[in-house]
Amino acid sequence: MQKDKFFIEKITVEGTTQLCLKGVIDEDSDFTDIKKETGPIHLNLSGITGINSLGIRMWVNFWRELSSTPIFYIECPPVIVRQMSMIPSFSGHARVVSVYAPYVCNSCEFEKQVLVSSSQLESNPPQIPELIPCTQCKEGEMELDGSPRQYFSFKRDK
Repeated sequence: MQKDKFFIEKITVEGTTQLCLKGVIDEDSDFTDIKKETGPIHLNLSGITGINSLGIRMWVNFWRELSSTPIFYIECPPVIVRQMSMIPSFSGHARVVSVYAPYVCNSCEFEKQVLVSSSQLESNPPQIPELIPCTQCKEGEMELDGSPRQYFSFKRDK
């Protein structure tokens, strides 16, 4: 299997079945296993490493087919958050449960992703720390890599 080849893994977390999507979403990605799910669909997107323009189109069209199914996005990495912010139809009717926010140290340039929960996302703007201590150099402070308003703009109509 190619390192970045798209695949889906089913896991159970605290009694809830999650579909973990991993790899790159592109024109070869197959979402048919998702259609087999009954009831709410909990998608853990933390393993998505990239998405191309054809993958975006396939993703948006696929979710239109499941418009009556409750969808929950869990642990969205920055590559997914950026798509949700740029393309409103990317998240469709899904409820975003949690996202990773990218932080970078102003001293050693170490990068870290920090999980932002649904309770933090509920406020407008999201309640995330502006600065956090750097866990790498222990001297610098890490700040959100980019504008919080732009990064969290997927919440604009939610």
